[in-house]
Amino acid sequence: MNRGQKVRVTEYGGRKLVRRVILDRGASVVVCNETEYVTATKEKREPAGIGFPRESVEEMRAGTATG
Repeated sequence: MNRGQKVRVTEYGGRKLVRRVILDRGASVVVCNETEYVTATKEKREPAGIGFPRESVEEMRAGTATG
């Protein structure tokens, strides 16, 4: 997965959220929400994120609703 790519993550409890990739670590993917990604990019800093196990992260295809 590539930095900035939109993905859908499944939180504990099953809720699905749209997030942006910060770093793909192989077994885990570090993501953040859209607001944090845009703000950090404008401020030229690294976004603050949280890691999810790879099996809880799915790539979104073009044309998929943004949640």
